[in-house]
Amino acid sequence: MTFIFATAFLVIWARDKSRAENLALSLGWLLLTSGFSISILSPSQWGRAIPAITYAPYALSAIAMSWGVLTRVGAKPPVAAQLWIAFTGFATLMLVQNIGGSIVADLYVTNLACAAIFILTAQLFAQSAGRDLVERYLLVMLILNTAQLFIRPVISVLFDGPILEEAYRESTYYFAFNWIFAFGSVLFGLALIAGSVKDQVAALHHRTSRDALSGLLMRGEFEAQVEHALTRSNGEGITASLVIGDLDHFKQVNDIWGHQVGDGAIASFGKMVSKMIRPSDIAGRIGGEEFCVLVWNADETIAARLAHRLKSSTKTLEISNSALDVRLTASFGVAEQMRGENYRSLFARADKALYAAKQAGRDCVERASEEMSQNDVMRAAHASDKLLLNQDLTPSSERYAG
Repeated sequence: MTFIFATAFLVIWARDKSRAENLALSLGWLLLTSGFSISILSPSQWGRAIPAITYAPYALSAIAMSWGVLTRVGAKPPVAAQLWIAFTGFATLMLVQNIGGSIVADLYVTNLACAAIFILTAQLFAQSAGRDLVERYLLVMLILNTAQLFIRPVISVLFDGPILEEAYRESTYYFAFNWIFAFGSVLFGLALIAGSVKDQVAALHHRTSRDALSGLLMRGEFEAQVEHALTRSNGEGITASLVIGDLDHFKQVNDIWGHQVGDGAIASFGKMVSKMIRPSDIAGRIGGEEFCVLVWNADETIAARLAHRLKSSTKTLEISNSALDVRLTASFGVAEQMRGENYRSLFARADKALYAAKQAGRDCVERASEEMSQNDVMRAAHASDKLLLNQDLTPSSERYAG
């Protein structure tokens, strides 16, 4: 069974060699297979040499699996600390092998060393992993695997007492070792397989939901994520703002410099947006040269600052795959979500502010609140004119005569 898992992760890695964690998991299961094989198939007369020989593949298997599990969720594996634990365990094992005739101390040292390695793994995994069903299942399996490394030797000794090396294969510990690891390996392996499958599905979704040129979300996926985020912001009272950007005179870029330069401009602008926004923000390409960013937990003033930074960076943007000195500018419209406002309404206000930026000469940032203020002034002026027209226009000298 452990060899099947080693093969499965090798096949998964072969499909996507950028995911080195799957190769590490394959190596971990292969080391575990070798440790099991030595433990089961070695002659009984080897006695206490069996735990000493199998210690290395078991400890290295734990480190390799730890590396794979933690790398998968973006945590830094504590390899140096784990190697130190493994070395300390091996030195202790060599020491206790010269004491007494019971094999119990050997088993304790091996289990405690592997348990210490997995404790570090479970702790870092809990801090870095997500909270979906697959991640929780994998965390539970890590905790159970660590716990059984502590509990199994204690329970076995309660039933067997001191285990002589010649009676090792007939002991309760050996029976529990085989069965627990048989079932535990399957459950733990399935948890790791589920995590790898989830990663592949997520990678596929990422490829199909991203614009190949800019690297940002395509319009459909962007709008779906923004609508969900705005529903959440309305429910939790979190401020969110929308920034719409449009490359100025982009048709002229294509007409003068060619579509290859235009594609390079889109790609460079998309990379710039990705670098300048936060992980909590959502960015997408919603048109040919039009981009949109939902700025999370930010009012209109903060979002406008982001728009100004994007505007300034656009002027110095280097277009990829082009030796031509092409200079770009961009215009931006910014709007803050009003209480209970949906995406369509928010987008319409930000788009109107973008239109105002275009009308103002381009290469500038306009805010929806300022646009509303100007409209309020115009409406007030119109109301004042109307009031004057309705007033009695008789000269005051005549009005008050007599």
